[in-house]
Amino acid sequence: MMTVESQELSEQLRWTDLPQWQQLQLWWQQQSQQHLVQLHTDLQHQLRENGATFDPWLEQQRQLDLMPWLVSDTQWQELQAGVKQRQLLLSLVLQDLYGPQLLIQQGLLPAELIFQNKNYLLPCHQLVPTHQQWLSLLAVDIGRDATGQFCVYADQSQMPAGLGFVLEHRLAFNHCIGELNHSIGKSQLAGFFRKLQLVFAQGTGHTAEGRRPLCGLLTHGKRDAAYFEHAFLANYLDIALMHSADLMFKDGALWLKTVTGLQQVDSLMRYLPDARCDALELDPDSTGTAGLLQSIRQQQLFCANPPGAALVDSGVLLPFLPALCRTLLNEELQLPTTAAFWCGKPEQLQLVLSDAINYRFRRIDTAQSWLWTELDPLQQQDLQQQLATCPELFIAIRLLPLCSVPCWNATQGQHQQYGVLRLFGLLSEQHSPAVMPGALARISPDAQSLQHQYSMGFVAKDVWVLADQDHAVSLLQNTQKRILLSRHSGLLPSRVADHLFWLGRYNERLNLVCRALRYTVPLLTSAGVTSFQVTAGQQSDSRALVRFCLQANGTLPDSVALSSLQQTSALQQALSELFSLQHPAGLAQVLKNLLFNAQSVREYFSEDTWYVLDKLQLALTQWPNPLNWQQPQQMVRLLDEVILLQTAIYGLNNETMSRTQTLRFMDLGQHMERALQSVTLLQEVFVFDQGRNCSASLMESVLRMTDTLMTYRRRYKTELHPLAVIDLLLLDDSTPRSVGYQCARLASQIQQLPKPGAAVVLSREQKLAVELVSLLQLAEPEQLFDDQLQATPELSRLLQQLHAVLRQLSDSITLSYFSHAEAGKSWQSF
Repeated sequence: MMTVESQELSEQLRWTDLPQWQQLQLWWQQQSQQHLVQLHTDLQHQLRENGATFDPWLEQQRQLDLMPWLVSDTQWQELQAGVKQRQLLLSLVLQDLYGPQLLIQQGLLPAELIFQNKNYLLPCHQLVPTHQQWLSLLAVDIGRDATGQFCVYADQSQMPAGLGFVLEHRLAFNHCIGELNHSIGKSQLAGFFRKLQLVFAQGTGHTAEGRRPLCGLLTHGKRDAAYFEHAFLANYLDIALMHSADLMFKDGALWLKTVTGLQQVDSLMRYLPDARCDALELDPDSTGTAGLLQSIRQQQLFCANPPGAALVDSGVLLPFLPALCRTLLNEELQLPTTAAFWCGKPEQLQLVLSDAINYRFRRIDTAQSWLWTELDPLQQQDLQQQLATCPELFIAIRLLPLCSVPCWNATQGQHQQYGVLRLFGLLSEQHSPAVMPGALARISPDAQSLQHQYSMGFVAKDVWVLADQDHAVSLLQNTQKRILLSRHSGLLPSRVADHLFWLGRYNERLNLVCRALRYTVPLLTSAGVTSFQVTAGQQSDSRALVRFCLQANGTLPDSVALSSLQQTSALQQALSELFSLQHPAGLAQVLKNLLFNAQSVREYFSEDTWYVLDKLQLALTQWPNPLNWQQPQQMVRLLDEVILLQTAIYGLNNETMSRTQTLRFMDLGQHMERALQSVTLLQEVFVFDQGRNCSASLMESVLRMTDTLMTYRRRYKTELHPLAVIDLLLLDDSTPRSVGYQCARLASQIQQLPKPGAAVVLSREQKLAVELVSLLQLAEPEQLFDDQLQATPELSRLLQQLHAVLRQLSDSITLSYFSHAEAGKSWQSF
């Protein structure tokens, strides 16, 4: 009789004996509908946590299908060989077109097709030395033709988008569906990315001995799905994420601005359009780095796919590739290309127009692209007119019928959709060619739209190559070599430090405003009544706190008359604006600014921090709209949740981030903002409303806001006195929420910032920090209030001085460490 254990073992053996596609099918049949829905939800949530759609005000653009796309070993061998050959061929073509141009002289490529092409850049002629490959990276878009064979319909070299998405999709699958992931053998992706790291680490070969090459990924500044892909990829490859503003050209090389000065960049992976990379030699209206081409030309910078490579993307080479392959490689093209025609030949133009519905048209001088089926009759007529007037400017590429692949989602269940693959190849003179054993798969019910354009909104599939070629599952690996111990955390780019500084400021600003609102809402509401009975004292107390919140968000200039917030209805309207998700100065806008800076430096934070940030933004989108003044408890609970989540962010960052300049700049921003806002709060409470004593209820609210009520009670029992409150919140440097404590913390942190050269005198930042501490230490507490317990001019003057010096200190840090106003100085590393 078979035991339970032997039966389970028998089932496992039968499972492993099945072909892998049958293993997947069997697993699928064994899952309940409820379980599949949960797995689908987990996958989408994983993308969200990774930051793929980290914006609750935008609809999630990218989805990941639950069923992987399986590629057999035989299919993969053919695809791999074809991509390697294609990348080498296209690299040789670019080398010739930006060099001797023999292909044009021999008539293999029409001169007018190349020189009128928008993507052919004359300044890039002889840009790359002959020993370097023009195409270090190539993305090849593949679908199935009418015979069911794989066929190329496009090449992407300018910005091989999707490389980071492939990695993200695989990690999401590994995290959410481990049971299936480990049961089916497939090639891993880490080996390809390790080879990519080695290509960048090689640099130009001119890196000074003993200096680690500085590698970067150049991206745009917009916060979109592509930006988060770039940040995700840079973090995984352990290279710096750079913007054009981070770089400057000096002494024939490209330099990265860091908080310790300028550091030479050795290698660059470019995700900017060709023409927008260099404002000096290419598009003068762009924000690109002037001198980028010159640094490549002088071999001071290795740039993967340098500007000019986008000629491949235009499609002009597709009609001529078979002949070019025979000429340059003496081989037939292994991976076929879909039928493509240059309309400059009359017979080919007639052929295309007779079946226009099955072609996409591309104009080479404008880079515009059309699908005939997406045009209305007038647009079709206009396109026909252009084709008749200047046919030599058009390429026609035949659309593939594509194949359908099995898919699954929570709405439709199992169904069929059309699918395409984007494969990625790597080529260098130091290493053998490599193709990533996986691909970016996109699916859609519309076969033509998949081939027309690549957008950020798509449904993807994880691609599993069923071939045991690459066992590496992580870039982290064991080593037998001797290793030099290090506690150096790497370079901190000035832009990163700037974002960290403002992340600290916006996080603290949101926290303080939420704390103020937590005690303002109950003062202006009365549950269970329709006509609010707000006393004059409550209204006055509320006015001070509301003014503080508005000033913290920058919406209430000093010139605003106090009378504008005299009425309860006006105060409630101001609160409604603060809670509004659309108001430009509300809590939501502060959170968006916080997220903007966090997303800009996402590689510096742990997964747990991102999880809490996700919870934070979701909490802030749950405000009742419109606000229900009848139920203030609900609003207070939501404020409590936001404050709790922010406290968790503080704790996580302090527990997970090393005590380096990275944490220091965020800490500086946090304490700078707390000092500024605390000074503003004290001005509103004690100084602004001249002629009126501060009420006990308002002082108690302020103490609760700042988490100092228990400290005050231990010192003064139940006696509330404005001088005691001012001493606790302004002068006492042992109270974590006081201005004195913030100034002492700023002085301590500024002392640890990198100094220029071997300077022995105090920096401007140090002098300002000393001035802050001195202002507080020299203050005479007894002179800050008169006998009637009203604030004296001395208190007003002290608060104004503190505010002014704090602003000067913030500006000075920006000039010295973020914008490098004195970039000519000699710096040394810390």
